Amino acid sequence: MNSSAGLRANFLQGGGNVGALMRAHDWSDSPLGPPQRWPQPLRTVVGLLLQSRFPMFVAWGDELGFLYNDPYAEILGVKHPRALGRRFQDIWAEIWTDISPLIEAAMAGHATYREDLPLLMNRKGYDEQTWFTFSYSPVRDDSGKVAGMFCACSETTRRVMAERGLRELNETLERRVSEAVAERKVLADIVEGTNAFVQVADLGFRWLAINQAAANEFERIFGVRPRVGDSMLELLADQPEHQAAVAAVWGRALAGEEFVEVAEFGDPARDRRFYEMRYNALRDRNGTRIGSYQFVYDVTERVHDQERLRRAQEALRHAQKMESLGQLTGGVAHDFNNLLAVFANGLQVLERDPSAEQRQRVYASMRRAVARGSGLTHQLLSFSRRRPMNPESIDPAASLEAMRDLLTRSLRGDVEIRMELMPGLWPVEVDPGEFELAMLNLCVNARDAMAAGGSIRITAMNVAETGEDGPAGDFVRLSVQDAGCGMPPEVLSRVFEPFFTTKDIGKGSGLGLPQVYGFAQQSGGRISIDSQVGMGTVVTLLLPRSSQQPVASPDPSRASAAPSGGPRRGQVLLVEDDTEVAALTREMLSALGFTVLHAATPVAALGALANGRPVDVVLSDIMMPGGMSGLELAREIRRRQPKLPIVLTTGYSEATAGMESEEFELLLKPYSLEGLYKALSVLPLDP
Repeated sequence: MNSSAGLRANFLQGGGNVGALMRAHDWSDSPLGPPQRWPQPLRTVVGLLLQSRFPMFVAWGDELGFLYNDPYAEILGVKHPRALGRRFQDIWAEIWTDISPLIEAAMAGHATYREDLPLLMNRKGYDEQTWFTFSYSPVRDDSGKVAGMFCACSETTRRVMAERGLRELNETLERRVSEAVAERKVLADIVEGTNAFVQVADLGFRWLAINQAAANEFERIFGVRPRVGDSMLELLADQPEHQAAVAAVWGRALAGEEFVEVAEFGDPARDRRFYEMRYNALRDRNGTRIGSYQFVYDVTERVHDQERLRRAQEALRHAQKMESLGQLTGGVAHDFNNLLAVFANGLQVLERDPSAEQRQRVYASMRRAVARGSGLTHQLLSFSRRRPMNPESIDPAASLEAMRDLLTRSLRGDVEIRMELMPGLWPVEVDPGEFELAMLNLCVNARDAMAAGGSIRITAMNVAETGEDGPAGDFVRLSVQDAGCGMPPEVLSRVFEPFFTTKDIGKGSGLGLPQVYGFAQQSGGRISIDSQVGMGTVVTLLLPRSSQQPVASPDPSRASAAPSGGPRRGQVLLVEDDTEVAALTREMLSALGFTVLHAATPVAALGALANGRPVDVVLSDIMMPGGMSGLELAREIRRRQPKLPIVLTTGYSEATAGMESEEFELLLKPYSLEGLYKALSVLPLDP
């Protein structure tokens, strides 16, 4: 495959009919030029819209060359496929004066949004009035300059016309029906000519009036034709399931309730449709309630559109979860390698026929490692599972405490999690998975802002908002604070834009903070960010207090060959923060003939050396909590005692990125007894 073909396959693959047209298109006359010369941001956006089932387009370059997907081709009508690659203005010349100010704003770097914007379009050979809901978002090139604009849109013509018609019809019919009731008659001629389904019933479920459209629809979905004077319950007597559904909704209206509801009706063997129904009380001239009347529209297509949008939003939330988990893969791998080291090293100790006491210690370490691995796996699966939004009342303090181990072990060994949670924290009603994902996204961002490590401070407290900056009421305020590099104003103003990121390629897709923003909005709360360059960042979530008791959280449940050489002697200073790995490593070292001095932190290790403890070799993990890594510890020890041998271990390969070639002996986790024996070959054999 040549480079040009490979390029096309990377971002023009799939995409249905339009994708096929793009691959076969002659781009010589297009202002966009051939696809192999398209910049990376344009390729990314084109790849996204080709895979979407929602109408989308992108306009790129000084002449705004136009690219779109299959759903948008339906909006273009007869303009498709001639519109592919042409200038935006040439395609939509008839509406250019309406949309050009919005386009100019987007190209100036300002996202715009319009709901139900009226546009007089010519897309079928004649002018027609249409309405659209859409957003224009600036798209920047690799230099940060706005080079194009992206649009996601939805045609709302049917809904707008239906709502206008229904509103006008309701206003007219309500007035005329009231006049007719006052005169003890129904003006049937008003409702007969409308497409709305109009029915009037007395308190005994008998039709006082029904227009032709309603009678035809009733017969179509239920198989029987209603007439004035019939009882709707008797007419559906041989269809008890449908009779019960009709009785339930009409029963509410005839009891005096006035409401609007969308519900599904009809015999599945014939047709089932969704209807938007508005019920009003029917009264005589004295104001006595004598029945109810109904205005109905078929909204099946609108309901299906909403369901498709819901599925697209769910897919986006799932993608955001996967991106967050991808950010943590290296850290989680390190944690699992520690657990594997407990088993691998423990088994090798057991193979050497240890004492009964040693065996019990090894068995205990293995059992604890199983519990830790099971808990970590359960939490990771809860993040990655697909499921719809499901808000419930939760205890935020309990949820944060349950996440502590995952965050501490996943964010990097040089990043410390500090939680300050107010006693008696109020419950909040949120989707638990989205809550955990939002906190995870905030912590990942805080981690990435602290290249040299540091502390992430999570605080939570109850607050009563007065309504100056938003709705008043009781809230739980959650803050995530880092001491990282901070953000300048021009970056801070764009942090909630989807796909906006300042991280290197492959380090982030710009979906984390938009997920947190969406979570706050959908939970009825809000989010704010305070950041200064060089001072760090504080992200604050306000989540409304729940009146329900929190749902109880589940209670967490509590081989290689032996070395061929003889035993060695000497004292090893073991620097390892993981107690299980430290315990098993101590047993392995003892089995090899060493005595062991354990330090859980670099500071403790330096203290042991300063106290004059006899140490023949240092064995230290690289990933360590707090302010000093194992690599920094090794360099400090070498500065103080240049001749003291040092062996570094890690289960995370990227942790060695700052180490120079052959600077220190490196032992990768999980390591075998033979590997540990060889790494410590600097010490003499026991005679």
